[in-house]
Amino acid sequence: MTTGTGVILVDVATGSQAWTEPAGGGWTVHRHGRLHLWDQVEAALTGWQDAGSPPHCDLGLTVDPVGTQRVWLGTPVGRSWSLPV
Repeated sequence: MTTGTGVILVDVATGSQAWTEPAGGGWTVHRHGRLHLWDQVEAALTGWQDAGSPPHCDLGLTVDPVGTQRVWLGTPVGRSWSLPV
């Protein structure tokens, strides 16, 4: 979600939260809960940029029979990241 001055992230499964607010010429990130959501956002953005910033249509999602979720780039057997829940 966005606010008038920042961004709010919420993981409904764990109740974890991260939110930003302006601080001088930059931003302050606050977090609550067991997941470090903002760290995960930064890692995902860095991974996407390291892969050459491919179009979003190159991303996919696979959920296995036990509910494990993986986001992948290019093909399900290529570079991938596990989702936290």
